[in-house]
Order: sequence, then C-alpha cells, then structure tokens
Amino acid sequence: MSVSYRSSMPTAARLAGAVLFGLLGLYIAGLAAPFFLEGKPPGSFLPASVIIGLYLGWTYVGRRTGNGYIAAIGTGVTTGFAFGFLSLLVIAFSLMIRHALHNRYQGLSEAIVGIFDLMITEGSRFTDTTLITSLFVGAVLCAWVTEYVAQKYR
Repeated sequence: MSVSYRSSMPTAARLAGAVLFGLLGLYIAGLAAPFFLEGKPPGSFLPASVIIGLYLGWTYVGRRTGNGYIAAIGTGVTTGFAFGFLSLLVIAFSLMIRHALHNRYQGLSEAIVGIFDLMITEGSRFTDTTLITSLFVGAVLCAWVTEYVAQKYR
C-alpha cells in the first residue's frame, strides 16, 4: 500500500489558494458588515473570515488543483458553500457564547442546539444578491487562478 504525500506537501497552488481565498474572506467580511445588527459585526468576524479563507484555500482548493478549469468551477462553488457555512457557524458560535454568558441556556445541549438555531436566524439576514453573487463568483475566480498557478508551477 503506497502513501501519497501530494496532499500534505506545500505547493505554489496551495500558497496561491490560501492567499487568494484569504483576500476573498477579507472582501466578503467587509461586504457583509452592514447586514449585522447596528451595522457592526462581532470583533471575531473579520479575522475568522480571513482564517477560514486561508484554511479552505490551502487544504481544499490547493489540494484539488491540476484537474482543469472546468473542475475548478466545481471546486470554487463548493468552497463558496463551505465558506458561507463556516462563516455562519462562527457568527452563531460567537452569539451563543454571548447568550450563554447571560444565562439564556439551561445546559450544554441546549446551547449546542442553539448554535444551529442561530445559524438559521442569522443566515436569513445575509440573503443579499450582491453578497451571495460576490461570494460564489469570487470563489470560482480564485479557484481558476489557483488552477492556473498549479498548471504553471508544477
């Protein structure tokens, strides 16, 4: 049984994916700021968006390069969904912690279920066409550039 180390080695495509998706996370965080209550996101949202972008660009997009530009579209769309889900998870977790500190939950299981309730509630606030389009078009463009880097610097 042979072990492939392709997924663990740093490559130019992984670096490009991390940088591009980190910048996309920064852009999306700025674009999403007005949709929070009082127009101010939680303090952890901007760094979390950048970290989510860096992580997805390095581990997911950077690992799936080299299959062509059509496959990069699917990778970009999937990364857009993952970015949206993880961003909502960070927002909901931050709100759950705030609610837990104000004793709004009876126990741990209620707080964990509360995260998913908050994800649904907060997710309905971010249903703006510009925000969603920017996320998915940006993710596909970043995946294409990452694919280009992968083909250029093999």
